[in-house]
Amino acid sequence: MLRSLLPLLVALLLGATVQPGAPLANALIDQKHADQQHHDLRCAAAFAVVALAQAHGDASALALPPLGLRGKRYLGLVGERVADETGLSGAAVHDLLAAAAKEVVQVGAVAVATACLADLDHVAPPRPAPDAVTCLALLGVYADVLAARDSDSALGHTLAGEAAGLAPAAGDALRAQGLDAAAAIEQRRAQVRDALNGGPAGIDADDFAQCRRLAARKGG
Repeated sequence: MLRSLLPLLVALLLGATVQPGAPLANALIDQKHADQQHHDLRCAAAFAVVALAQAHGDASALALPPLGLRGKRYLGLVGERVADETGLSGAAVHDLLAAAAKEVVQVGAVAVATACLADLDHVAPPRPAPDAVTCLALLGVYADVLAARDSDSALGHTLAGEAAGLAPAAGDALRAQGLDAAAAIEQRRAQVRDALNGGPAGIDADDFAQCRRLAARKGG
């Protein structure tokens, strides 16, 4: 239940209406926890809205940490907890999330999400940021995949350039550890390929976004 952001976000984008009823806070039948539930639902909705804005390149949204995956996890955990505490159905909790999304859009989703970041860190702590070696491998493998599909891919060329820009920092870090840089980078590339093919290594879209930011800083 509530494992995907897509139903909520599509409904929001298409202007889907929520069934008429009591205000969000009053709709929560567990009044003992209603204030916290209202807060958590607003945070979940704000993360969903901002994640969508980040995916579309909105500058104000991109000033926040990547929210696509951590926000999705937060939304799922909050939705399940509210359903457990209130006895509401998944559909009813979805309606509450849609109502919360309308609220946060009206008051400013980025501001709401910013105020909720401490909640996000508590519920869905960030993983360590990928280092230059991992990012060199990750961006390089993505560039290779795109080039295999279309040798003229603009994004593929951009990612290849970003990977190349990380090479000096990655090489210095590996040599400082007494490692053969070329061999270690190729090993990391193999781990990335394995992860993208469903292997056990942890690589996700937030890593990709952080690697592109790291490459932009190194390039600057």
